[in-house]
Amino acid sequence: MIVGIDPDLDKSGVALLGDNGLQLINLTFFDLCGVLEIERKKIKKVYVEAGWLNKKSNFHNIDKNMPIYKRLAICEKVAKNVGENHATGKLIVEMAKGIGLEVVLVKPTSKKLDQNQFKKITGYGKRTNQEQRDAAMLIFGR
Repeated sequence: MIVGIDPDLDKSGVALLGDNGLQLINLTFFDLCGVLEIERKKIKKVYVEAGWLNKKSNFHNIDKNMPIYKRLAICEKVAKNVGENHATGKLIVEMAKGIGLEVVLVKPTSKKLDQNQFKKITGYGKRTNQEQRDAAMLIFGR
């Protein structure tokens, strides 16, 4: 089995590719740790989206006509969320390595796929969300 993870503070997108085909789920940090622990003997590799590898991860395309206080508030909120997700990702990596799993850090791409694009590329026909699609694209074709 190979695993793709798009880290998130609340629920990470997780893709599991094994004997049962592709499974896409969202898991809390605690539940994700449990799955990795339980399945560790079956897992060959874990791919983690590592946004912290990007040199600039706090760029936000914000309307320049918006008042400065609103732009600053948006930037602060986004930066806080990005930092939390990066920290979660680093903890996932540490935990996975700690139980003996091989972890591959993947620098994220800026391209996001919608449901239809994802289905065309992967053939996966079930409903997905962005975190699940991002996690699946980490392992698709491997």
